[in-house]
Formats: sequence, C-alpha cells, structure tokens
Amino acid sequence: MAKKKALSRGDQTKEERKKVRKSLGTLKRLTVQPKTRERYSGALGRFFNFLSREGLSLPTARDSMDSIVSDYLEWLWSEGEGRSEASNALAALQDADPKLRGCLPGSWRLLRTWNANEIPERAPPMSESVLSAMVGWAIMHEHYIALSLLVGFHGLLRAGELLGIQAWQVNITSAASPAVISLGLTKN
Repeated sequence: MAKKKALSRGDQTKEERKKVRKSLGTLKRLTVQPKTRERYSGALGRFFNFLSREGLSLPTARDSMDSIVSDYLEWLWSEGEGRSEASNALAALQDADPKLRGCLPGSWRLLRTWNANEIPERAPPMSESVLSAMVGWAIMHEHYIALSLLVGFHGLLRAGELLGIQAWQVNITSAASPAVISLGLTKN
C-alpha cells in the first residue's frame, strides 16, 4: 500500500498540515522506509544478542565502538552469514546513532574486504520455456512486448540495449533472411 505524502499547498491550514503530518509519523521515523526500518531493527537485535552471548556491553565512547563492531563482522563471516547481515548491521547502527558515521572505519574496511572476496549470487538466466510462456501471454493479451522479449533473449541483449534499439539499427534484406541488428559501440 502506498504511503500518503504530505502536500505543501498554500490553501492548507496549519491544522490540516498537522493532521497529515501526524498520519505520516515523526521525521525520524521517515528517514528510512518501513521495510528498511524492519531490517535495521532485526539487525540491531541480532547485534545485541551477539553482545549478550559474548558478555560484552556497548562502550560509552563512540571511538571504542569500531573494535566491537569489527568483532561482530568477523563473527558473522566465520558463521557463514550473508553479507547483507553485516551491511544491515552497520547501516542500522549508524541510523540509530548518526554520530557513529565516520567512527567505524575498521568495520567498513572489513565489509569492503567481504565484498571483494565474496562474489554475489546472480539471478539465474531465464529459461526458454519461461520465455515461451511470457511471449504466449503477451500475444494472447495483444501486447507488443512479445517481439521485444524474443529479440532480447535470442540476441543476448541487456535491457538498456533492447530499449535503445531504433528502426535504423535493424536491417532486413528479405522476408526469408534473418534480421541484423547493429548496436554500434556497446559494453561488450
């Protein structure tokens, strides 16, 4: 469900603005989306559970926080947790205490090292049977996207290349011969 946005109009009264803003919530709560806030809350909970298990407590000085968070990242790494857990933990801590920004250089360095040493899992390519189903659905519903799906799939085109094709880039010499698409300079 889309969240209602406050509109600043000259004909709104102060009371009307107050009512709309009350329905939106505090500015602090609006800094991140609800789903992100949920992820952050979970990540903070797991971080605090780690502290409890290890018999650690939050330091009073922000400068001392980096070593504890670094230890947590090392623990996540050793336990086989996903990189997103580490990323969410760092972001959640800085969201909870914005003054931590810039105080966790060792932790961010570990996260960059994690990123460099663990290749992300890519989405599997679309199978030909899925393509056939999508093209069939598009044809049944008279959507012109059917041809684009086929050209993109069989031409191994990225979305940007497919969407950027113009008529002058397609050369068809006869109805029996294949079409030639000239993309010019591309990434590959």
